[in-house]
Amino acid sequence: MIYLVTKKQELFEDSDYTIITAKRAIEVMHDWKIIQYDSETEGRDCHLCKLLCAQFGNDNADTRIVVDCETIDIRLFKDILESKLLVGHNLKFDLQFLYNYSIKPRKIYDTMIVEQLLYLGYPSAGSPGGISYSLHSVAERRLEINIDKTVRGEIIWRGLDKAVIMYAAGDVTYLEKIMWSQVKDCKEKEMLAGAKLECDFVPAISYMEWCGIKLDENKWIDKMKKDKENLDSRRKALNDFLVKNSLSKYYHIDTQGDLFNGFSTEPIIDLNWASSKQVIQLAKDLGFNTAIKDKKTGEDKDSVLEKQLKSQKGINDEFLKLYFDYKESEKVVSSFGQGHLNAINPITGRIHTTFKQLGASSGRLSCGSNQPNTDLAKIKNIPQKNCSYPNLQQLPADEATRSSFVAPEGHLMVSADFSAEESRLGADIYQDKEFLKEFTERSGDTHSMFAWVVFRKECEDCGCKGVEDVKKLAPQWRKAVKGVEFGYMFGAAAPTLSQSANCSVEQAQQYIDALDKEFYGMAEFAKKGSMFVRNHGYIIINSITGHRLNWWDWKEWKEEGERFNAPGFWDEYKIYHKGTGDNIALAVRKHFQAAGKYDRMARNSPTQGTGACIMKTAMTNLFNWIVDNNYFGKINICCSVHDEIVCDYPKEVEAFPKILESIMEQAASVFCKSLPIPAEASVGNHWIH
Repeated sequence: MIYLVTKKQELFEDSDYTIITAKRAIEVMHDWKIIQYDSETEGRDCHLCKLLCAQFGNDNADTRIVVDCETIDIRLFKDILESKLLVGHNLKFDLQFLYNYSIKPRKIYDTMIVEQLLYLGYPSAGSPGGISYSLHSVAERRLEINIDKTVRGEIIWRGLDKAVIMYAAGDVTYLEKIMWSQVKDCKEKEMLAGAKLECDFVPAISYMEWCGIKLDENKWIDKMKKDKENLDSRRKALNDFLVKNSLSKYYHIDTQGDLFNGFSTEPIIDLNWASSKQVIQLAKDLGFNTAIKDKKTGEDKDSVLEKQLKSQKGINDEFLKLYFDYKESEKVVSSFGQGHLNAINPITGRIHTTFKQLGASSGRLSCGSNQPNTDLAKIKNIPQKNCSYPNLQQLPADEATRSSFVAPEGHLMVSADFSAEESRLGADIYQDKEFLKEFTERSGDTHSMFAWVVFRKECEDCGCKGVEDVKKLAPQWRKAVKGVEFGYMFGAAAPTLSQSANCSVEQAQQYIDALDKEFYGMAEFAKKGSMFVRNHGYIIINSITGHRLNWWDWKEWKEEGERFNAPGFWDEYKIYHKGTGDNIALAVRKHFQAAGKYDRMARNSPTQGTGACIMKTAMTNLFNWIVDNNYFGKINICCSVHDEIVCDYPKEVEAFPKILESIMEQAASVFCKSLPIPAEASVGNHWIH
């Protein structure tokens, strides 16, 4: 049965649906425990576009109700929407349109998010083994049902006619069936708690996008000017380097002159620093090895990436510094400039970007999109390619950039982050006695702890008698060990660690051996994680929630490994294939590269993924506190960057920073049992961190 709630007389007569009043629709839904919900809108931007219709469905009642929101006030359905379990697909989008009417559903089941959770670690659609999470794809995959989405792109110009009514009703027909199929999978994989955590988080991430963040345009324009000046200065320094070192292949002097400008001895640079091809040739001329292996093909290619060149320190360190300083400035100018000004919404005066809830294989959020904000581009009359959703998680941390993001008048901005979250989580997850001791009995200074293990003799020569002395007496070794610490914590093998630590492969292996011996709990965790993922094809990110990272092509990897272990294979390999680069050598290389990749992920993902669970729990609890205390639309959740939450709030709510700290610390205590993870809030008129 399909019902339509509308005041449009032209829609009244049709045998495929029945016209009812809003009051009657609410009576019909009164006893429904579950509501399948979806909406159709004028566009994607909730602040610029109208809500056209909302549709409600219930599988048990075999009933769908379509509400014409152009003639019927959606607020009449506020109690229904806030009291029932809403099942929808990508509800983050639909909720933002409801927030415009102060409708705040919190009982959510999102079929798209749960599907993404179940396939966490799989490539995106379009890649080999890739998964699509559209409603059409999920319904086809789970129910073998084809949902026709043809009308979707026609809604804006069609308006609410019969075709749109039937299409809208169709979108709330299969959601419950999809949900129960997913719930069955979650039970089998012990992931129900993870599915609940992710679904509970949907209203909070939706609110963060809806709130946005305020950018001071004048400050940003000043920053852009300085960024451009900095880029020009660094380009000039590179040009001067060419001339100073008589690299005349890359510049010339116009000895002819001309009638109007006369003669000049000023060198004219022929090298385009933005061209990797030209810089590769220069790097080769300077003595750098630019050859690397293509990860996909295994073939040699040239590169001037930082990772490749900085591992060759000592060849020409002056060039390395000048070039990578220039590349850093180039990225700042291209990525953090006019695009952010273009992204300011003319209705709210704020930037509203997009966040992907399961944006990384560990479960972390990601931010921004390559897709243009077409609604904003249209209203601003600028090209779509110039109006994107900016990435707010990778902003430079310098004061000029961060201070451009400000609290509106009458508000303050608070930024709260966890203290050493990943290290503390690591201590708890690995149950490593030295790590735990550092946080429970000493200062929690992991840099000093690593320096004491890796550079023990050097620290002792500086007068250190223990870890507690390193920071004061041997700061140079505390600083020097950071590359080793970072690489080791992420499970880097000796060749990779040697690059981050700027040492030989042999020396890097000695560091790894020493650290494995000292941090036995961490080393054992890595060994067990490696064995588990190779035997089962997935990584348990968090045992409380059941979040897991899938090795998507593990079965093929396993079968390939069995072929490699056939009698005589390795003898034949050593004689005929090793080092040849043929198909068999390439297959062996890829096989062990894949194993190494998942070994590292088995070590890292539990800390990163558990950190993501903590942040999602904290933001969910924060959103609930905001709603429960009537601060919806007053206290804004502006942004989240890994272990940091940024909000702006009315000045009169003086206790809010402490409340935020408490909410975050309580969330951390659910997942980290061995020690606390403190949260620290900074308050000002702008984003301080």
